Formats: sequence, structure tokens, C-alpha cells
Amino acid sequence: MSTIYLDSLVDRLLPQVLADPDLGDGRAFTRLHFRHLWALSCLQIGEWYDEELLATYLPDHLPPQVGNTSETSDELSRRGAGLCKS
Repeated sequence: MSTIYLDSLVDRLLPQVLADPDLGDGRAFTRLHFRHLWALSCLQIGEWYDEELLATYLPDHLPPQVGNTSETSDELSRRGAGLCKS
């Protein structure tokens, strides 16, 4: 999968995931948001890809007004690149 395609896919799907009321109010990005975004992107491209790939692109795409929960912040710092498999 090309880097440009993943960037554009995250740009397109992230607002939809953040706006989903079943996942929260959209002010904090949680592990549930991450899993949902990853699943939607896999469905969109029609194939599975490693969550770590999404985790490397995600921090650059989060809007500044959206914070990480302490769980996701800990995960980001522990893994270096992002929210990886638990």
C-alpha cells in the first residue's frame, strides 16, 4: 500500500471515526477509536495490513483539539511509533 494512499485514507476516515457517538465525544482519541479506524481502513482497501503502519501515520493526522487518553499516550511513548497491538 502506498504512503500517499494511506495518508489520504486516514484523512478521509478519521473525521468519521471521531464523530461516531458510539466511540465517545471526539475530544479524546482512544484505543477504541484506533481499532475502529484500522478496521474501517482495512475494509476500505480490501485487505488487512499491520496496525503499526497506521500507528506511524496517525499522530500527524490527529487534529490539535483532539487529545490522547492517558492509555493511548502511554502506548505512544512505550511503542515509539504509535498504538500497536496490545
